[in-house]
Amino acid sequence: MGRLDTPLLLQRGHPKSDGLERMKKLDLSNLQLRTNDLDLQLLNRLKQLRELDLSDNLLERLPDGLDLPSLQVLRCTNNQLEDLTPLQQFPALEEVDFEDNLYLTVNDNYKIASLLPNIQKINGKETDSLLNHVKILTQELTGRVTAYWEKNYQDQLDSSAQTQDIHREFVKSAVKEVCFGPESLSDFTQWKVKMIAQKLVASKLTQNEAPSSPSTTSTPSSPSTTSTPSTLSEGSSRHESRVGSSIQQSLVKLQAFKWKKSLSGDHPPSKKARPSLAPDSPPAPREAGHSSASGSCRQTAPAEMEVEGQEPVELEPLHFLQCHSKGNSPDDFSTQLWACAFEPAWDDGTGRPGGASQTVATCGGEAVCVIDCEEGFVLHRYKVPGEEFFTVAWTTLTLVTGDGRKKRSNVLAAAGRRGIVSLIHVRAGFCYGVIRAHRKPIAMACFSPCQETHLFTASYNKRIILWDIGLPDHNYQFRPSQLLVLDTSATPLRLCPVASCPDHYLLGGCEDGCFAWDIRLTEPQKRRDCEMMFLFPQGPGRAHKRVDGLGFVSEDVVASKGCTPGSICLWSWSQSLAGRAGKQQVTVVILAELQWSHTELSYLTLSTCPEKAFVFCGDEEGTVWMYNVKHYLEQHPPSQASVAPTKILKWPDLSARGRKMNKTLINTAVVDPTFTYLVALTDTNIIAIWKKL
Repeated sequence: MGRLDTPLLLQRGHPKSDGLERMKKLDLSNLQLRTNDLDLQLLNRLKQLRELDLSDNLLERLPDGLDLPSLQVLRCTNNQLEDLTPLQQFPALEEVDFEDNLYLTVNDNYKIASLLPNIQKINGKETDSLLNHVKILTQELTGRVTAYWEKNYQDQLDSSAQTQDIHREFVKSAVKEVCFGPESLSDFTQWKVKMIAQKLVASKLTQNEAPSSPSTTSTPSSPSTTSTPSTLSEGSSRHESRVGSSIQQSLVKLQAFKWKKSLSGDHPPSKKARPSLAPDSPPAPREAGHSSASGSCRQTAPAEMEVEGQEPVELEPLHFLQCHSKGNSPDDFSTQLWACAFEPAWDDGTGRPGGASQTVATCGGEAVCVIDCEEGFVLHRYKVPGEEFFTVAWTTLTLVTGDGRKKRSNVLAAAGRRGIVSLIHVRAGFCYGVIRAHRKPIAMACFSPCQETHLFTASYNKRIILWDIGLPDHNYQFRPSQLLVLDTSATPLRLCPVASCPDHYLLGGCEDGCFAWDIRLTEPQKRRDCEMMFLFPQGPGRAHKRVDGLGFVSEDVVASKGCTPGSICLWSWSQSLAGRAGKQQVTVVILAELQWSHTELSYLTLSTCPEKAFVFCGDEEGTVWMYNVKHYLEQHPPSQASVAPTKILKWPDLSARGRKMNKTLINTAVVDPTFTYLVALTDTNIIAIWKKL
């Protein structure tokens, strides 16, 4: 086939007309075309062309200079293409197909996703997870290239004569030395590093050419860093390579202003109750107290209360962190932090979950952070502008490496206001995929303890969905699938697989009560209503139905909060079901009531530590209530006793960038399985970490 001509284009184009300017589709497949046969002057007349098929030809590459501003779909399967970077000249491109080109690899998929912001399908596959992966890789590589420049080349610019040579050497060295991601993506990584390094060099040249000003040569440090030079300099060196300089700016430790030696045991006055929300509305922002600070935590006598007659529990404060700030602002003390979860630890001897874990994931605002509790360092930070994360959950997957080896790796799921689940391979340092789970915000997500890939998501659309997230391959491709849909009559807030039969029942706390669903996958029905509704004893002041705290303390005993103001209920799953008699409504058998704050505020969730038989719950004054309930797990029959807390851990007085911050609201307080660390999240963008003595 020779060069293209006008009659051939008119014959193969649609709609049929006597001119090229109105053509929207053009089929040039199976014509034995080579790159030199593509007449640019002729093709560039196709200003309205939306679809172009170049399949089954002999093209070695696409020529530069193609001006097709409306092109949305390009098919070039079964050619001899070696390079797809010329596709960047088609900014409107949404779909491209280049299968059966011998010299193209998965690296070219990543290059296309990096070059084309509007791409939606590559080789027939949706690009959501790929685009997100490319975004995370780009952010990580940018941080590493910048750090490599600052460490090795920034101080070498002695004279303008040396500038060009140093910049060329830097680009060449960065491509060789800066690495990240799987080996299968090394070609993309080197290509991307070169682009980032060249862009950085261009910006440095621009700065050198611009006249310098006194303010740029002597910029003072920000207030958040000058107060703690020793702490932050140590922290930045530890995690700079992981998360870049932006995380260094966002990590601020708070200084203890004054620790009280003794506090009254009386309940402090409660904050004004927050108005009730519509059943399908996400939590509204609470009013932030006057807060918080900079500096390292000075540990003196902690402000705590011991309850007489209980075994003493001693904790020391380790760190108070501010790492979820919007725009990395040290003045952000209004971002609310909602949930945290400790990373699973594996016993090397048994190969089963267990043992101490000092790594915790926290979420709030636009960010998810993974923190080393002992050192107080942010190990990883995942940010999605415009998102508000409400929930995080861990699982451990068996992944297959590029050379066929199997490896156990922890994966973090995070979700929130957008209804999207992000799947983060924390050790690799990126989000490898997303699942568009719901059309409304996700209140909570949790993994099944029986199936490592089974994930429950609870949404404000009054629906719980069980997903199989699948196992990613060595290129992080995965196939999620929907297994079950569970309908609710109001917004589900908390989810908890029943400890004694986690593959049979799911327990849920909702805006209108506590319910259980049959989740057996052997049953044919894939959409189900609740099987049981749990009724709590009614009495004076017990008109509440919302259950916003839920957790198993043992295989049988449940701790729930919401139905009984001023207390947390301990009740027996097995004894409650024993009196069911086939009815949908089940009256719970209460074992004990744990004394708690009389606040009217909602969504202050509880947590449990089954290994140590403890229950934890924060309140509106920054207090963490701790209960050792081991005695009540073994009682037969139940005593329905009113149980005082084992310990009340008071919020310390902290300095807040020149101000005192006396109180805050604890949204959640969680401990690791061995009760070594306690992490409390607040509505004032502060993460408090204590360690048990």
